[in-house]
Amino acid sequence: MRPRHVLLATLIAAIWGFNFVPIRVGLDDFPPLLFAALRFTAAALPAVLVVRRPPVPARWLLLIGVPLGVGQFGLMFISMRLGMPAGLASVVLQISAIFTALFAGALLRERLTPRQLAGMAVAFAGVALLGVAQSGGRAGPAVAFLLCVGAAASWGLANVGMRRMNQDADGPVDAFGFMVWMSLVPPVPLFALSLLFEGRTRSPGRSGTPRSAGTPRWPTSRTCPRSSASACGAG
Repeated sequence: MRPRHVLLATLIAAIWGFNFVPIRVGLDDFPPLLFAALRFTAAALPAVLVVRRPPVPARWLLLIGVPLGVGQFGLMFISMRLGMPAGLASVVLQISAIFTALFAGALLRERLTPRQLAGMAVAFAGVALLGVAQSGGRAGPAVAFLLCVGAAASWGLANVGMRRMNQDADGPVDAFGFMVWMSLVPPVPLFALSLLFEGRTRSPGRSGTPRSAGTPRWPTSRTCPRSSASACGAG
């Protein structure tokens, strides 16, 4: 690899790691499902007005958008809201590579060698140790950790969907255009789930004082600028 390519790869990793900071900040002002819905709304609008839709069937927008948007980001945001540290969440999500390989073997009939399976087992064991250390024997942190693992699994499923979509396409699919148009899918189920689970339950404020039931946690005029910036920076 050329030095330029190494620097670009390092920059991408740095941006990926930093995006957990605005996520953590935004979750102080938004309930997680609503925040995830706003994240994809900001990614889709107004970009869909100027970005051409890739020539792929609409089913791929759904088959990839649901596990990526609702599964990965919905579960990850809930996990972090329940106490999953931002740094640890960024590490645990990397096991999506293992889930991608397992789903590819099951759904795309890609063969896994014994050496690959052994490496996956070691990686899972390491993640399990992180989970034990994070939970400390308590149920709350353990649930947050398992939700983050579920987010990684959803990401792996979405990766397999993208692999299959590219196999079925006549030519290379514009990744940027696809991500923009795919971002139209997650807000619909995420807003609905937010209304169902977050809009009619008591939601503690940052000070720990319960808010009134039946009222979604919309940001106030004080927190709106910070929350909007966090939604744009999340992911």
